[in-house]
This record gives sequence, C-alpha cells and structure tokens, in this order.
Amino acid sequence: MTKKSLLFTIIAVLTGLLFPATDGMGLDIPESGKDYSRLVPLIKLEDKLEPTYPFNDFVEEIDKESHESIMEYFNTQSEIMKKIQKDLGGGKIRYRVKHFMNRTLYVPETRNEYTKLFENYCHDVINFVLTKTGNQNPFKNILTLTDKKPALSRIGPGIKAFLVHNLATEYKATYVFFNERGKQVSITLNGSIFTGNVGSYSTNIYLQNDGAFAFERDRFTLWQNSAGNPYRALTVPVEETFHITLRTFTERAIRKKLERNSVKSVKEAEAIVQDWMAVEEAIVGGLVYNLMPIFIDKHLKKLPRIMIKRDIESRSHFEEYLHLKRGIKIVEKLGYKKTMAMYRKSPMAFKRLLVSR
Repeated sequence: MTKKSLLFTIIAVLTGLLFPATDGMGLDIPESGKDYSRLVPLIKLEDKLEPTYPFNDFVEEIDKESHESIMEYFNTQSEIMKKIQKDLGGGKIRYRVKHFMNRTLYVPETRNEYTKLFENYCHDVINFVLTKTGNQNPFKNILTLTDKKPALSRIGPGIKAFLVHNLATEYKATYVFFNERGKQVSITLNGSIFTGNVGSYSTNIYLQNDGAFAFERDRFTLWQNSAGNPYRALTVPVEETFHITLRTFTERAIRKKLERNSVKSVKEAEAIVQDWMAVEEAIVGGLVYNLMPIFIDKHLKKLPRIMIKRDIESRSHFEEYLHLKRGIKIVEKLGYKKTMAMYRKSPMAFKRLLVSR
C-alpha cells in the first residue's frame, strides 16, 4: 500500500470489541467494600514534570498544540520578530512550516502507593462498566511505565494500556519566514510542552495514491493519573474502553460518508472525521456520565460531586464535545445497553437524535 500523505491523528481508543479478556482481567464487579477515595488527594498533588522519557520515535507530522505554542512564542517575542523583519528588509511577512517532527514523552509514576492503587482502580472500574454493558474486555494488559521506551506494535490481539504520571510532546520544527521580494529566513526550534491530554490513542488516516483512504490503528493507549480535576483522570479508563467498543461503528460511518461524497482531499476528509468524532464523544460521554456515579457511590464516596459538573462544563468549550450534554440526556433516557445497541446497528440513527431538537 503506497501512502501519499498523513491526514491527522485522533486522540482516542480504537476497536477491540471481539478480543477476549486476557492476563487475568476477568469481569468481576469490585467488592462492595473496596474504597478508592484515597486516589482523590493523590491526584490533587502537584504534577511532576520530570524526569521525562521518550515513549516513541519522532514522526514527521505537525502537532497542533506544539504549533500553537510556537505561534504564541513568536507573537510574544517582539525582539525576534523585529530581527526577522530587519533581516528580510521589510515588507509583509508570511511563514511556512518547512519541517516538523514530534514524539511523545512521559513522566513515570514512581510512588508505590499511587501506582498500585491506580492500577487496581483501572482494572476494577473497567470490569465494572464492561459487566454493566455486557461487553468483552479489549485489553491485553494494563501496566505502569517506568523509564524505558516500550515495545510498540500495530499487530497482535488485544490493546496494551500504559499508565504514566504525565504526558508531554517534544518537537523539532523549522519555520521559514519570507516576504513578497522572495527573501527568507529560517528558524529552527526544539522544545516540549505538556498538553494536558490525560488519555490518548492515535488513529492515522492516509490518503493513498489511488485516492482511497486507509485507516491504521495502534494497539496501545496511554493514560495519565494526573489532572487538574481528579474526576477527569478517574474517567479516562472508562472513556477509552468505550471508544474501543464503539470505534468500529464510527469508522463504518466515516467510510460510508467518504465514499458517498467521493472525497479526494485531506481537507474534506478531516471535516467529516471531526464531525463523527464529536458524535462518538457524545455517546461515550453519555455512557461515562451515567455509569460513573454508580461506581463512585460504592467506591469513591469522598469524591466531591461538584467535580463531575465542572468536568462537563469545562469540556463544553471544545468543538469535539459539541454534543456532549445532549448525549448524556439521550443515554439517560434510553439506557446504556439500548443506546449502545442502536449505535452498533446504525451510528446515523444516534446522530439524528443528537442533532434533532
């Protein structure tokens, strides 16, 4: 398969619905007396920003958050822009990205209490929601990273979930500034930023030479145990599990739309994918916010409920959560099993409920 150009990376977990439970991860609901309230003050501790270790190799791809950070840097560093203006000899300045490479860095969780408690929590909350919804376990294993770059693969059964304390993106980028007279200045920047993405899984979509789109999936996912709102970190294992079980059906809807519209450009395809990602985030969010309170009432009684409300409100500012509040209401009305059955049969039927008022 010849690949022409990289489209984008989706931060979410992909398919795995048909994979059986492995590595001793059964579907037992946690014992009623098991208490995970201790996780809340641990998550509230000040984030550790070092040491950082590479999670993967550099890839040639523009990272959106890093690019925005670089643009902010140029906009706030007036002396640099003045020098660029002087070197170019005046005129209207424009820029283009000549090279951009990035890779993921992680800060390991080294506190034994935190490590063991969060690992146990992930197993138990995942088993709880899978039992409630009648879905199979998609994970090969769940393990905490220490200081080594893990062996990554896109083949083989099951998905590996890697637990870390914090995540960052390291970049190497070259920007070319030029004016109407053709003069240009190149600036190379190396740096890293902590993006705040508490969970990630990449789906790469490629536009092939024959005009068709190919989907390439990773077999691993990254979850961090830190977040400004502890509830956010606590929901990551559940969210990603539902992304796994539902992504096959979202992909089917995306493929149909791409074929029906005879899409041949990256820009058109990206708009369609982002539209459907908002739909998937709505059903995943609806499932999470209807199931998590049940688990919290039994195993996280000390979690302030205001954290749930704040999490919903904070997400409403982002485009991918455009339908989140509507999705929560739909799942609440239909029930999680009926909603999931609808999505499996027809993602479009669920989408129509989201957009109808």
